[in-house]
Amino acid sequence: TSCSSAITFIDGDKGVLRYRGHDIADLTENNDFTAVIYLLLYGKLPSSSQHRTFLLKIKELSKVPEQVIDVIKAFPKTAHPMSILIACFASLSALYYEKHGTNINNEDLNFGISAIAQIPVIVAMIYRYINDQAFINTNNELNYSENFLRMMFGDAFNNDRGTLFARALDKIFTLHADHEQNASTTAVRLVGSAGSNLLASLSAGVATLWGP
Repeated sequence: TSCSSAITFIDGDKGVLRYRGHDIADLTENNDFTAVIYLLLYGKLPSSSQHRTFLLKIKELSKVPEQVIDVIKAFPKTAHPMSILIACFASLSALYYEKHGTNINNEDLNFGISAIAQIPVIVAMIYRYINDQAFINTNNELNYSENFLRMMFGDAFNNDRGTLFARALDKIFTLHADHEQNASTTAVRLVGSAGSNLLASLSAGVATLWGP
């Protein structure tokens, strides 16, 4: 399966990566990851007010349902984190079905934004659970990457070193945001093309990503 992407141009041999026509070096230097998410979703970089509104939306959608937390706690702490993440997406897809039934609209960007908002929270919970540590709530004063590191590792990253790590992580997220059609993206597209909801499709992407 192959596709032409209106979002990404990549030439690995020449070291070229562009999102929506913007060179990756410019994006990583002058924008944070959430601005790049906005670019990928809406086709243009956000203005300051649009970025603020978008950040508020991500923060509003970041609360993880209790049902998903129960799923995490149901696993043995020796479980592979990817297996727990697949189950979390399955649980989210069940909540989607409970709310929307078979009325599936994979073009509704709110579901994608909700996944983007909740994934770092869920991943941090999984990490702390298998390491026998208490969960850490989100901090809406921090940006996306800072918040993720804090939820993972606690106050150990509330310093200059933590800020440096968060900036590096933000660039890593940007570099991996979209690579046209890799294996996990193909899996998501294939399942979505069958009419499954986005969250169920993402569980297939995680299963593919789990492979070496």
